Formats: sequence, C-alpha cells, structure tokens
Amino acid sequence: MKVSYDGGRTWKPVTVHGAASGKAYLALTNPKRPGTVSFRADLADTAGNTYTGTIRNAYRTVR
Repeated sequence: MKVSYDGGRTWKPVTVHGAASGKAYLALTNPKRPGTVSFRADLADTAGNTYTGTIRNAYRTVR
C-alpha cells in the first residue's frame, strides 16, 4: 500500500496493520498543510494475477 499527499506525483509506502478483530487498517500522519490524500494498492494472488488500484483525492485534510 502507498500513500500520496501531493495529488499522486510521489508515493510513499505505508504499512497495513492487522487489528485483533482481523480487520486491516492504516495509521497515517497527515501533513500540516491542507491538501488531499491518495492511495495506491498493488495486489497479487497465488496464480500470478496482479492489479494496481488508485484512489486519487480519497479525502481532504484541513488545519
């Protein structure tokens, strides 16, 4: 999983954590400046199929 704070121009890896309930979550530190947050996931299965999904501007930060 990757996150972008600049509209998808650059991407940083982010760790996917697992809760005791079995659900996955991300722990993000939003930048101090207002802006948008985008996500990208690179997925693969055991058969070798791959998929990259991107959600641009998933949410907006304010400060």
